[in-house]
Amino acid sequence: MSGQIESAVALSKEISFDEFRKVVLNDYRVAVESREASILGRKEVLTGKAKFGIFGDGKEVAQIARP
Repeated sequence: MSGQIESAVALSKEISFDEFRKVVLNDYRVAVESREASILGRKEVLTGKAKFGIFGDGKEVAQIARP
């Protein structure tokens, strides 16, 4: 229960533009790195270097979503 309260308090806290910018850029970096890793993995499978692969293409938003 206290985790939910802490989350609500954290969400209601105002942040500066610079802090917001830093969070958004970090989220974007995570999404881009995730997509690049999926592309590289898929290339390995398609060229025959890897026999099997499960990739999360299109799931970047779920990876960076916050409660």
